[in-house]
Amino acid sequence: MLPENKFDTLEKKQLTTADFDILFQDHLSEFMQKRLELHPLWYRELSPDEYNQTLLKIIQTILNPHLVSAGEHRFDDWEKGWSENFSELMNLLAAGNVQIDSIVPRYFGKHEFVRLNKSIVKPLSQNYEYHALCMIVDWLFDQYMRESDSIYEFGCGTGYHLLRLRTINPSAALYGLDWAPASQKIISLLVDNKYASNIYGQRFDYYNPDMTFRLNKNAAVYTVASLEQVGTNHNKFIDYLLDNRPALCIHVEPISELLDENNLVDYLSIAYFRKRNYLSGFLTRLLELERMDKIRIIKKQRTYIGSLFIEGHSVIVWAPR
Repeated sequence: MLPENKFDTLEKKQLTTADFDILFQDHLSEFMQKRLELHPLWYRELSPDEYNQTLLKIIQTILNPHLVSAGEHRFDDWEKGWSENFSELMNLLAAGNVQIDSIVPRYFGKHEFVRLNKSIVKPLSQNYEYHALCMIVDWLFDQYMRESDSIYEFGCGTGYHLLRLRTINPSAALYGLDWAPASQKIISLLVDNKYASNIYGQRFDYYNPDMTFRLNKNAAVYTVASLEQVGTNHNKFIDYLLDNRPALCIHVEPISELLDENNLVDYLSIAYFRKRNYLSGFLTRLLELERMDKIRIIKKQRTYIGSLFIEGHSVIVWAPR
């Protein structure tokens, strides 16, 4: 049942299978249709005043000279964040109450509004932002990773995507890589307590890739909102992937090349990317490599789904030649 509020006269809407067929430029499988039924995504549009005030908030945030930029200097912040999740997981284990949602990062749902289809809307469903992202990631898992023998998530954080991936591919060896040691502690704790199996944690630094860490043959690789932290420093990671030649690489990341600079909401997303020093030039580099016949780009598209400040969940799928 939907909650009532003072904006009850504004139409409540639900993202349907047909909506996702349009957003994803694809037809949802039966598996994904059932996922959407299990976690329905309700929202409403904003009043004109809400919309204007929200755009003003985004602009003021971009203009804030103290807005923290992404980069190597934020290592301690990420280690602290995942350590908090580790401590919380320890408490849940003691209570015997661990589920996939238990290790979801705390940054979901921080803001009242989110992005949808080049506009701003108000989520009405519980954990809307998290489940909207899961629709994107699980759609890719379902489409590309059911048959993979080895799958690597770079920048895995707490490993919550890996746990969902396990329900889609029960047999693959899963590897969670992150530069923060607390990430590996979380994965080890889940495995040691039988909440996960055939999942391995490994430290990996995008800024200084360990070239001695080799991927298994015919591996699949993915990232979700982690490459965003490297700004323009993505060439070392691309070189690492080219050297290891995985069968498939999937990225769900902020990709400014796919947004529309002539749309105000998109323009503000791009401006926020730049202010925070988020991933930049990544798709442009991949297109160069494709012209050099070194890789094949299978998919490059936006999903029209995002958080308050950015549409950061565009999709790139590619493979080395």
